[in-house]
Amino acid sequence: MVEQWTIKVKIASMDNDAINSKKATKWKPGDDLTLQIEGHATINMLKQRIALIVMAHPKYQSVSFGGSEPLDDVTKLQDIEGMANGKTMDLVVAVPPEPEAPPVELSDDEALATGEEEALPAAPSADLISKELSDADADKQGELKGQAIEALEDGDLTAAVNKFTEAMMLGGVSAMMLAKRAEMLLKQKRYRAVEADATLTLELNPDSAKAYRARGKARRFLGEYALSAQDFAQAQTIDYDDGVVDMHKYVQTRTEKLRLKAAQDAKKAEEEGKAAGE
Repeated sequence: MVEQWTIKVKIASMDNDAINSKKATKWKPGDDLTLQIEGHATINMLKQRIALIVMAHPKYQSVSFGGSEPLDDVTKLQDIEGMANGKTMDLVVAVPPEPEAPPVELSDDEALATGEEEALPAAPSADLISKELSDADADKQGELKGQAIEALEDGDLTAAVNKFTEAMMLGGVSAMMLAKRAEMLLKQKRYRAVEADATLTLELNPDSAKAYRARGKARRFLGEYALSAQDFAQAQTIDYDDGVVDMHKYVQTRTEKLRLKAAQDAKKAEEEGKAAGE
């Protein structure tokens, strides 16, 4: 017959955050638990027994004996030096600290826009946007839009934008027209202009996935990663597009790295400040 040991476990400290919130516990620091367990049982087996009593998961438990370091889970009770039937062990119940993340290293964003950007193209006022076109103006607008498309097909982006802007400035501007010019401007790498047109588009049509996508791309190249990620998320919710998945993932990752680096830099500065004041 396997000999049963009777051992005591003294609760040295107990973190309430480590206790199962769905089950109350009456135990507190300074209390002694009395357990019956085999001498060949491991520390992990002991923790499993303790968990049923104090309602704390084994991963939150540290068991030691005679002032030792926390004992390894696979260590058998009978193999612990000085441990025997009737002895007392110590228990600490605590949520372990979050492991510290390694220092964030940010590579340069080589695709980031640099230099001065060309001035924004003319933007229609609220009155122009809502203006009802005469038949003559409607025909003229159609003609100009056609010329813009022809220029675009010929690869003449400047002419395409200029003709499309002329068409818009006649009035009766739709969200679709603004989104179309935003796409043209994106090809010209005029990212601030894209941002402006896409934002105006969304004022007219808050569900324009095309505008969110264009603005998300522009903001990515402007280094506005968090805003870009938000735009892509909204666009993908409205109308999923495989073509922006990689860029969306990039700005999400970049945003998180920048957030973590800022936190690490702030912590380092605080520690250095304290050290300097000592």
